[in-house]
Amino acid sequence: MCGASAPAKRFALDSMLGKLAKWLRVLGMDARSVLMADRTVIESLLSTGFIPVTRREKFRDREGVIFLCSDRHLEQLAELISLCGIQRDQVRLFSRCTLCNTGLEPTSPEGAFGAVPDYIFQTARDFRKCPQCGRIYWPGSHRQNMAAQLEALTGWNLQDEQR
Repeated sequence: MCGASAPAKRFALDSMLGKLAKWLRVLGMDARSVLMADRTVIESLLSTGFIPVTRREKFRDREGVIFLCSDRHLEQLAELISLCGIQRDQVRLFSRCTLCNTGLEPTSPEGAFGAVPDYIFQTARDFRKCPQCGRIYWPGSHRQNMAAQLEALTGWNLQDEQR
């Protein structure tokens, strides 16, 4: 249903799937949140190359739409990875803003000054910044915990991207 030949999957997640959108962004997937109120929204998404993902019963049997059965976000993620055949080599871990879906850009420690806690500024050296919303990201225990959850869920080795 997801088309294995597509170079990069672009997901449009129903607004009720916000936690799933965040986790897809953690994987580096383009995951936009959209209110899927009617069929015209679905048609527009499909015509622009997005894969609509929802839990709305009215779209359960609509061709091209992924209907998720689970109501738990990590189970939904596993379901979506399986249905779409997402492979480890398609993952760009921690490369997108988890809030606004924009690709992150490297920034210097000076570029992070004042936007991160003092301890982080003094100890971290690898910072990424969202050019859209300005949020700063850095490697830390939260990121390690997320990667560990993803490894447990998928069986993928994500340690290469933990540095």
